[in-house]
Amino acid sequence: MHGNIEMENSTPTSQQPLFYRDVVPLSRERHADWFVDMAQGYGFTADTNSIYVAGTEFPMTSREYPIVFAMDAAKNLVPVALLGLRQNQNLMIAEDGSWLGGYVPAYIRRYPFILANADEQANKFAVCIDESYSGFNTAGEGDRLINEDGQHGEILSNSVKFLEEFHKHSEVTTQFCQAIAEAGLVESMQANFSMKSGSSFSLAGLHCVPRNKIKALSAEQLKLFVDRDYLDLLYLHIYSLSNMDKLIARYDEVDKASTAAGER
Repeated sequence: MHGNIEMENSTPTSQQPLFYRDVVPLSRERHADWFVDMAQGYGFTADTNSIYVAGTEFPMTSREYPIVFAMDAAKNLVPVALLGLRQNQNLMIAEDGSWLGGYVPAYIRRYPFILANADEQANKFAVCIDESYSGFNTAGEGDRLINEDGQHGEILSNSVKFLEEFHKHSEVTTQFCQAIAEAGLVESMQANFSMKSGSSFSLAGLHCVPRNKIKALSAEQLKLFVDRDYLDLLYLHIYSLSNMDKLIARYDEVDKASTAAGER
């Protein structure tokens, strides 16, 4: 079977971003009596096999997940962490919605909050929420989104700071991806798998940077990549590909459990 990697753009467009179903601007009037209970788990990520990661996340991500590159909806190169080997499959989610890995990517941790362009020319952003998130309620469960004095509640205040940092890191990551694309470092790749169960399939739509292309950089290009810490990111990407073995082992484990359950 053939599964193409599906990567959604982390920047809001005319379509809803990955995971978000009902994005609306935060309002002191509309959401005055809203509470948020963040202890809902990560079940909302169950149907994605890859997730955007910013360059600042490479050190943590590379310890657990393969980091590859994909094209987003606007055909821009973006780095993603592989979470599954088949489309609509996240191997890092337990049945109860808990995260099985040690590091949870920032794109996931920011949910259900998000920034949306309020004025592109002025580079202004509005804080938005996904009203469909199961943790939002008016029953007093969790913490207030907006305090009675009209100020942001603790969770919202911390989330806004997190969103601002994530946006900054994403902009730097965009520059990194543009640089490696312009330098001609990126190659298409297809991962082929033969599992213990006897099944075989491939995962296409992936891109990587081979070592030989890094070695072929000119002295001027190499200096630029070193000065901007791009070289570190490239080698973390290459190092992370060894984590593909972990995903394969996890897939076999899930497949075996699923087969055993079907035989009962």
